[in-house]
Amino acid sequence: MSIRSSNLSPEAEKLNYRFMHLDQTIEAVMFAGAKPFTVKRLCEITEAEPEQAKQALADLGKRLDESGSAVMLQNIGHEYELVSRPEFAPAVSQVVNEETQGELTRAALEALTILAYRGPMTRPELEQIRGVHSSVIIRNLMMRGLVEEKSDQRLGQPLYSVTFEFLNHLGLSGAEGLPDYAELRGHAVISDMLEHLQESVAQRTENIEALNQKIENDNTNKTIET
Repeated sequence: MSIRSSNLSPEAEKLNYRFMHLDQTIEAVMFAGAKPFTVKRLCEITEAEPEQAKQALADLGKRLDESGSAVMLQNIGHEYELVSRPEFAPAVSQVVNEETQGELTRAALEALTILAYRGPMTRPELEQIRGVHSSVIIRNLMMRGLVEEKSDQRLGQPLYSVTFEFLNHLGLSGAEGLPDYAELRGHAVISDMLEHLQESVAQRTENIEALNQKIENDNTNKTIET
């Protein structure tokens, strides 16, 4: 059940809106991530309960099917992913081939260089340095086998690093063999940017916890009043 907006602060109202449209929130997250997600991971991102997330996934799948969308929700084991429908495979495969076989763009080379010198790092950390959204770039580099997602996390986000295949292509046994590796990896400006990001994430976490407490208190007061 949603909370009446008139009883909430603007910040709490935004959070309440996210829960009211959980299936759309999950759709946006999965589209931006461009990879499979578990229910657990979606709950961590949206702060929803497992049953809420599962129901939202069911609603999302049904909506995509009934609307005739070219995208569908695929479920394999414990993971869910937005994928194109099989009937569009010929057209989609052309784009995929171009992404994996063509020359790397300047943006891709930039992201790859940052990951090589500063990785492993999270997508928000990479975006903090580049100043632009990087999920598509990371996906393309992963498709080429140049970047991989690690099992560890930082700031609640998965870590990405260059692959052994990338290092082998350069004839290196490790990233330490890159030119000026020590100097560039410890660059003060980059370190300050990443430190600022960590502080921002910590502050955001505190704000979210405060909003959750506010919503819980509002719910309690509303129950008492009725």
